[in-house]
Amino acid sequence: MENRHTSINPMRIALLFRSYGPYHLARLADLRRRASVLALEFTDVDSEYDWRVSEEKKSAGVVSLAKRQDSHAQSLTALDGWLKTFSPDVVAIPGYAEPLALLAACLCQGSGIPALLMSDSHNLNDQRNPIRESLKRRVLSLFHSALVAGTPQKDYLAGLGFPSRRISLGYDVVDNSHFSSVGMPHQTQSISSNLVRPHFLCCSRLVEGKNINLLINAYRRYRDMAGDDAWHLTIAGDGPLYATTARRIAELCLTEHVHLAGRASYEDLPALYAAAGAFVFPSLTETWGLVINEAMAAGLPVLVSKAVGCHRDLVHDGVNGHVFDPTDTAQLAMLLDNIATTPKRLAMGEASLRIIRDWDLDRFSAGMIEAAVAAYPLRSRRRSRAAVALTTALSYRAHRASTNPRRTIQPE
Repeated sequence: MENRHTSINPMRIALLFRSYGPYHLARLADLRRRASVLALEFTDVDSEYDWRVSEEKKSAGVVSLAKRQDSHAQSLTALDGWLKTFSPDVVAIPGYAEPLALLAACLCQGSGIPALLMSDSHNLNDQRNPIRESLKRRVLSLFHSALVAGTPQKDYLAGLGFPSRRISLGYDVVDNSHFSSVGMPHQTQSISSNLVRPHFLCCSRLVEGKNINLLINAYRRYRDMAGDDAWHLTIAGDGPLYATTARRIAELCLTEHVHLAGRASYEDLPALYAAAGAFVFPSLTETWGLVINEAMAAGLPVLVSKAVGCHRDLVHDGVNGHVFDPTDTAQLAMLLDNIATTPKRLAMGEASLRIIRDWDLDRFSAGMIEAAVAAYPLRSRRRSRAAVALTTALSYRAHRASTNPRRTIQPE
C-alpha cells in the first residue's frame, strides 16, 4: 500500500479522551504540530477531576459528544457522525475498561478505521484474574496499535499477546515547561508563608489507595529522629478522606508541621513545586503517576512507591530519588531523613531535570505518530458480526435523529 502520509499530507487522527483537561489540551496542541487532529471527548463533565477549562477547550475546537457521562447512545451516534465527516486514518481511544471506549473500538472495527489504544495499565502490584486476562486478550484484538505510558505498560500488553512492534511509548507526559516555570505573580497569594522553609511535598487526592495515612505515620517517625531540624510536610489535594486525614495529623500532634493545602489549580502547581525541597508519593496503586513528571520537571528529587507505574522509567534509585515499599513505614521515615540531609540533594534534583527531558510533550506526539503509522496499513473493510450490528444500530439511530435534530449532537 502506498504511504500517502508526507509533510504535505499528514496523518489524520481522531484523538478521543473521556474529558479534556489541561494535560490533554497540552498534548493536543503539540500533536497538532505533526498531524491533523480532531479532538473529541465523551463528555464535557468529569466527575473525578474538576477541570475548569471550558474556554480553553472551545479555543482548541474540542468536540463534546454528550453532555452527560451516562449518555452512551448519544455519544456513539455523535462519534459515528464525526468519524464519517472527518474520515480519520486512525482513532486514538483511551483504554478499554470503560464501556464507551470499548464501544468506540467496536465502532471503528465496523467502519474499517484502525483503532489505536492509549493505555497505562500494568501488573506491578497485583495478581491478575486469569479469566479477566483472557477476556482482555480478546478485547485487544479490536486495536491495531498502542501508545502506552512506559516500560511496565508495554511489557503488560505484550504479555497479553499484543505485538510489541506495534506498541509505542509516551502516553503519560506533561508540559514540562509549565512546571519548571517559577516567579509567577500569583505565587505569594496562593502559597502560605509556612511553605517558605524547606519541606516535603505530596500532591494527591485524599482517597483510599493513595496511602496518605502511611505517609503521615512515616513523617511522625522521621520527625522523632530529626528533631528541630525536621522539614515540614505539605499535602496538596482534596477528597473524601480530608477530615480523616486532618484528625490523624492532630492525633500525632503534627498540626503545626503537616499542612493540608487543599486542592491546587493547574496554574498554582508550579509554585507549590518551586517552594518544596523534595517530593514524596506513597500510593498503593497507580497506573503511572503524572505528579512525578511534574515534580521532576520542577527539579525535585522524588521518593516514589514501587507500586507507582512510572518508577521503572523515571526514578533512578540513588540518582534522582528513591523507590520504597508502600507498606514499610520505617523505610519511608529513613528515606525522608536521608533526602533532607544528603549533600547530594541538589544534584538529585538536577538529575530529575535531565531524566524528564526525554518524557516531554514531544515524546507523546512522536509516539502517537509512530503508533498511527503502525496501525494505518492494517485498515480493513472486514467487519466482525458485533461491529456490523453496532454500526447498523448507530446508522438507524442517526437516521431517526436526522428527522429530529434535537435528539443528538451533529457535526458542525
